[in-house]
Amino acid sequence: MTPLDLTRVPPRAPREQLVGLVMLPRMIDIARAKLPGGAVGDYQIGRGMSGVVLKHFRLAAGEFVEIVAQAEDDDDVLSKLPGGLGQADHSKLSSFLQGLTVAHVPDDLRAEFRAFYGKDLPPDRLVLDVLEEDDARSFPPG
Repeated sequence: MTPLDLTRVPPRAPREQLVGLVMLPRMIDIARAKLPGGAVGDYQIGRGMSGVVLKHFRLAAGEFVEIVAQAEDDDDVLSKLPGGLGQADHSKLSSFLQGLTVAHVPDDLRAEFRAFYGKDLPPDRLVLDVLEEDDARSFPPG
């Protein structure tokens, strides 16, 4: 896959799905930004929600980035993930991720989350909403 510059454009939205799994297209974009010639900006992979997805696939962040580096497109990434393209039901994980709120942010990530996204976020705010709002602030329409 070609590298992305996430200092110029955001990754795909966190609610965008591949094989029924939210966050996966966004994670692919962030992994592409970690490739030579890319720029990851303030994005990360392997902690928070992406860490949950990687744990689901039993992959470390570096392994995921390597899969993306060797892939031609999203379908190729999917075919290289444990379980293969469409071989697993990701609906429970996707539902779990879609329901995560600010109150669910783990203690070990809470201070960093608050410093980055704001300390006055209501505890019932969905994390996916926080990510979308941050992308909109970082990359206002043209």
